[in-house]
Amino acid sequence: MGMLKAQFQQLDNNAFLWVQQKVCHSQHLPLSKFISFTGDGWFYLMIAAGALLHDAENNQDFIYSSIVAYAIELQLYFLLKHKFKRNRPQAFFSTFKARIKPSDQFSFPSGHTAAAFVMATQLIIYFPVFGILAICWALSIGLSRVLLGVHFPGDILAGMSLGILSALLAGEIYYLI
Repeated sequence: MGMLKAQFQQLDNNAFLWVQQKVCHSQHLPLSKFISFTGDGWFYLMIAAGALLHDAENNQDFIYSSIVAYAIELQLYFLLKHKFKRNRPQAFFSTFKARIKPSDQFSFPSGHTAAAFVMATQLIIYFPVFGILAICWALSIGLSRVLLGVHFPGDILAGMSLGILSALLAGEIYYLI
């Protein structure tokens, strides 16, 4: 298992360095910071408030299912963070400094990406017309976290998976209640 973990870390290191060298430029940083900021949680509350203001009676399922999804995602997120205790990129590369202060010490999985994919999946289920926009936004949050230097690409993939699975599981649980 240690060999597999080392190979995964090396692949992730290489992918991270490639993004930093080939994709990340100073002109991307303000937009990356803003996109990352939309994943801090306040934006999800705005989406929920908008759904309730638009049609509270018909959008209650969206709200309740989203609450269940976030409850699942947060529990699994904390479990995985403390199980893997994977250091952030600047701990791996002595000459690298992240462009923002990370929200916690460990990087796996990306909580911003997981939460964004919970919301994107919920939007696809309840408001499919917003599906493509929601997925593009969630992917942008994940990319912004790599561009800002606080996550490896593998953290983003894990966050995507966690968010989608949490939302789908919440749908199943919510409809059983």
